[in-house]
Amino acid sequence: MNASAGLSEPAVVSGGSTLKPYLRRKKSSLGETKVAVLGMEGVGKSALSVRFLTKRFIGEYDQSMEAKYKCTTSIDGEFIAFELLDTRSCNYDLGAREDVLRWADGFMLVYSVTSRKSFDILQDIYKKIEEAKKAGHAPLIVVGNKCDLTHVRQITQDEGIKLATSFCCPFLEVSASEDVLKVTEAFHILCKEIIEFKRRSRTFLDRVFGLKKS
Repeated sequence: MNASAGLSEPAVVSGGSTLKPYLRRKKSSLGETKVAVLGMEGVGKSALSVRFLTKRFIGEYDQSMEAKYKCTTSIDGEFIAFELLDTRSCNYDLGAREDVLRWADGFMLVYSVTSRKSFDILQDIYKKIEEAKKAGHAPLIVVGNKCDLTHVRQITQDEGIKLATSFCCPFLEVSASEDVLKVTEAFHILCKEIIEFKRRSRTFLDRVFGLKKS
């Protein structure tokens, strides 16, 4: 695979049923982000992940396996160590397992603009995230994939915007098959949200401990 500018060759850390035991939560620095891609089966989570990592589009994937990747990406001139978990949603939890929700710094919630069910189910995934992140709101982005399939569209862009607004997060419509720049933008937006969230959290902790010391 050819690595693109600013993006190192991705490394698969683990996949399939062996993944879960290794999702041990370690505190990440400002220059590290852990992202879980969540959504219903068939919405294009793997296509989006691989498009971002390699700039290539692959249409068919094994829906029964998870994969975790590591790479380095450049955002606004700063290199960020990126860990990406491409979840599988074959089970009732839609990939939003407790260990996944604890591990990730932020979440990409993906639906297909051609599937009403995949859109509606994001409400359930969002509730799981909020329950797991009781300490505060988790960085998110809502992504409507397959926007090139206008002839079979079921979800309008306004509906996507409204859903993201209710989650207090950014929104993008993308086409994993046709627009690599938009896909990259979606991951970079989420990465920036995560970094800003960490900065705010650290500032808050500094104020709290600073007051206790004074």
